[in-house]
Amino acid sequence: MSKHILIADDEPTVVALAKQKLEEHGYVVETAVNGKEAMRIIEVMQIDLIILDVVMPVMDGVDVYKEVKKDSRTAKIPIVIMTDNRIFRESFQTLGVEHFLPKPLDADKLIHKVEYIFTCADLTGTNKHVLVLSPDLEINNDIGKLLEARSLIVGKSTDPIDFISTCLILSPKVIVIDLLLRGDIFTHELIRCLRSFSRLSKLKILIFTRFSPEDVDTMEGIEQLRESKDVCLEAGANKYIGRFASSTFWDMVKDFMV
Repeated sequence: MSKHILIADDEPTVVALAKQKLEEHGYVVETAVNGKEAMRIIEVMQIDLIILDVVMPVMDGVDVYKEVKKDSRTAKIPIVIMTDNRIFRESFQTLGVEHFLPKPLDADKLIHKVEYIFTCADLTGTNKHVLVLSPDLEINNDIGKLLEARSLIVGKSTDPIDFISTCLILSPKVIVIDLLLRGDIFTHELIRCLRSFSRLSKLKILIFTRFSPEDVDTMEGIEQLRESKDVCLEAGANKYIGRFASSTFWDMVKDFMV
């Protein structure tokens, strides 16, 4: 079932851009030009997410936020505040707002933020969630499809820092990590970091590689794979599942998913 998103903003160009982009991604979008109109929509419809401007006529974003949060029927609706004003942002943070989008609105950042919020909401409170980390977007998506086909809920990331933050927020049951990440953080360092938190003590950590020996044309490269695998297992990974292959992946990981 499609998620319903409410955009409350008195700038027509912002509303048009956001509405078009969200609808392209399958969301149902309602719009309001002021806070009072937004509240009328919230009262008669089930809204899954509110994207809210601060300065609006009739009723501003601060009053809308307070009204939504004081009503038990709507208090859990996530709210994204759109603002380029640092003072506004800091003021909303003191009220408990976690999600912001800068103005002028960037459509790609909008979609990333919305999908992140819905992923976190879907994963919270379930024991069927898995997080996947690889710098290869295609492999991330392939693993995601295989796991989602087994009724698991999957979060995917290419950034190790975001991945650590998400693990701490969601406390997933299983994570699947690429053996060779890119950037300043090695996979074994990330695993040690995760293992240092008591709340993640039951976390199952599976590691895989994108490469086979045939892909690595030197003995030095093959040895690097072996050393990386051994160091990751010593750091606290539960299992090395080898090279990712869609035909064998589920058989390698299914015992950890139940």
